[in-house]
Amino acid sequence: MKQYSAQHIRNVVLAGHAGDGKTSLAEACYYITGQSDRLGKVADGNTICDYDPEEIRRRASVATAVLPVEWKNTKINLLDTPGLFDFVGGVNEGVRPAGSVLIVISGKGGVNVGAEKAFRLAKKRGLAKLFFVNKMDDENADFYKVFDDLKNNFGSSVCPIVVPFVTDGKIECYVNILEKKAYKYAGGKASEVPVPDMGPRFDELISAMNEAVAETSEELMEKFFAEEPFTEEELVSGLSAGIRSGGIAPIFCGSATELQGIDLLMNGIVSMAPWAESGETATDADDKPVELTASEDQPAAAIVFKTVVDKFVGKMLYFKVVSGK
Repeated sequence: MKQYSAQHIRNVVLAGHAGDGKTSLAEACYYITGQSDRLGKVADGNTICDYDPEEIRRRASVATAVLPVEWKNTKINLLDTPGLFDFVGGVNEGVRPAGSVLIVISGKGGVNVGAEKAFRLAKKRGLAKLFFVNKMDDENADFYKVFDDLKNNFGSSVCPIVVPFVTDGKIECYVNILEKKAYKYAGGKASEVPVPDMGPRFDELISAMNEAVAETSEELMEKFFAEEPFTEEELVSGLSAGIRSGGIAPIFCGSATELQGIDLLMNGIVSMAPWAESGETATDADDKPVELTASEDQPAAAIVFKTVVDKFVGKMLYFKVVSGK
């Protein structure tokens, strides 16, 4: 089994309303990393995460599933949680070992109760927050309506990273504002294309990103007010710092079922989401609090976040190693 250092691990929980495509997104990530030769579908009952007979019957997740994938030499542990409120315990299970909460939202539905609950839970736990606007291939999808909805609900922390370029109700390409590059998708494969002319909207999106980054440090704020452009390195480091502190919630978009924008999301998770640092507190033999660090040289410590009793396998414990080996 390949070993990963803590710096090359991302623990990301998928949360949000039922039916917005969390399981499909996990499946898409699994497929594009080359770990499967077929793309499972919830409607067909053949996804990796929804394997329980009850989940296949409902066509919805009822328990948290752990799906590890590798992207750019980084292990991303995806924790696919239920969107149905009857199984909210699964969401709490998934959030416990996570460092980031990826809130999945339908491009045709906008912000709903499930997204609001996921955001509040992430804020309460002090976890990084990211958004993925899914189902952009749907003819009724409207990214900018969802974007405005997100800003109205969650404030200026919402920061666009990947946005669609739409003509006549059809997505021509996806624009990565951070890289100032555009990508077109055909059969799930991405190809770089010239950045289209988006008019004043592009400048507005750039300004929204720069403003969010400027608030992460006094140095960047001074540069912002002086109207000096940020370098790409400053943007990435500023976004990473803002995401870790909870001051920035980046937005990505695409279509899980059509494999659009999934690679851009994975790139963002690797470059900006918090790595598996600990931040956990334990108690020593004298009942005093001890701050644990993610170091192999420290005593072994782990957190059990999920217990499953299977009639064929027996009891299984899912745990996150916090320190040691």
